[in-house]
Amino acid sequence: MEEATDPQAKVELAKQLAKLLPRPRQARRPRRAEATPSTTKKKNFSIRDLYPNSSSDDGNLVLNYLVSVIEGRVKTGELKTKAERDAYVAEVLASLPDNEREACEALNAEGA
Repeated sequence: MEEATDPQAKVELAKQLAKLLPRPRQARRPRRAEATPSTTKKKNFSIRDLYPNSSSDDGNLVLNYLVSVIEGRVKTGELKTKAERDAYVAEVLASLPDNEREACEALNAEGA
């Protein structure tokens, strides 16, 4: 290729060389952390934001939400023991706003 002086011959040789050389691969990009937001990790998220048209009071809404989330985690195998479930419930209740937490505690006090 260095010996050739004709530009057309150099182009042909460059094409042949490009076919023989391996192509560079595109680097893999890691997933962004904020691409999959978690509703339970956000501090003081409101369950009313998840179910704005619900006619239930706050205590029943929180209780129904907890039941659905815990059932999902038990099915996936994340929560296996009662201690793990209790710890998860405490974590979720701590992340709720004060009014929803108090409504759930009042509902639990009525049922007890």
